[in-house]
Amino acid sequence: MKKICSQIAMLSILLLSVASSGAAVLSKSFDVALLPNEPFQKGFQKSITVDSINQQNVQLTLFNGDTKDGGSRCEDNIIGEGLVSYLNRLDSPTLYSLGDNEWTDCHRISNGNYDPLERLSLLRKIFFSKATTQGVQPMPVKRQGALGEKFSENSRLIYNEIMFIALHVVGSNNNLVATEKQCKKKSNRAQKDCDAATTEYIERNRRNIEWLKDSFKIARDENLAGVALLIQADIYFPFELSDGGYDDFLKSLDEKNGFTDFFNTLVDETHNFKGQVVLIHGDSHYFKVDKAMFEKNGTLTPNFTRVQTFGSNETSWVKMHVNPQSNNVFSFQPVILPNVKELQNK
Repeated sequence: MKKICSQIAMLSILLLSVASSGAAVLSKSFDVALLPNEPFQKGFQKSITVDSINQQNVQLTLFNGDTKDGGSRCEDNIIGEGLVSYLNRLDSPTLYSLGDNEWTDCHRISNGNYDPLERLSLLRKIFFSKATTQGVQPMPVKRQGALGEKFSENSRLIYNEIMFIALHVVGSNNNLVATEKQCKKKSNRAQKDCDAATTEYIERNRRNIEWLKDSFKIARDENLAGVALLIQADIYFPFELSDGGYDDFLKSLDEKNGFTDFFNTLVDETHNFKGQVVLIHGDSHYFKVDKAMFEKNGTLTPNFTRVQTFGSNETSWVKMHVNPQSNNVFSFQPVILPNVKELQNK
């Protein structure tokens, strides 16, 4: 009897040990907040979004750029100090991927005729001079470039078996100026300015591809459950992917398209990754969740999902639930709030 009791006791200790170690091995589910684009909409600050997120138990917030609307000036107190203050109001740390409204499009007359490359340099120094996320309770991140310098905005972190990647892919053709119309539209730019923009794209695009490949390699080597990739650009615009739209999108991926290398690399890396991949972007400011990648035989790529966040007049945000032990890993719930016009009319 004593021997049986002793064996039971030893078994209990073993089970307790396994359970304790399992708590460290088995990743818990958690929630992530996806901010809307344009937290500063024509002078209106979307404080209601921050208040709503802070009422939820989220471990991380993701912001995919477009600090302000596309028609207002790229002033320091908005794209710099204003956004710092805004993100510091969040209880959770924020991973930030730059958008075109805070630098690429700042050459526009309505945006103040700024030099976009000067704006980009400023943003790098303000937001990416530390190896941490934004916010008052930051998380450590790995950055690609020297802190505060070129490509320091490209970052990643791993949390509970999920890799989060911020990659600098922006709208306005990713700053590739391929035509005279792109150079002159809404702008007083000279050709030398447009040539400088294209040079910037070429260098950053090469480093983006390196960062993307390296990040997926780590995700594969560590057998992670998922990859969440944060960019600003709607790389699919202007195509709707139903009724042949996806084929039209693929045909547009040529040397004049600033997203060609990115998308082709993303397809390859997704195919070579066993876990789930979610591409989180803004730019078009219309919330949607879909399966935006297809195999050559016309079937959906099963481990790829695209989420486009709210933006423009919307203050709503998206709660992304992450369960590393589930088949889909990522699920999404829109949190609907009054829009800017409703709030201004109160």
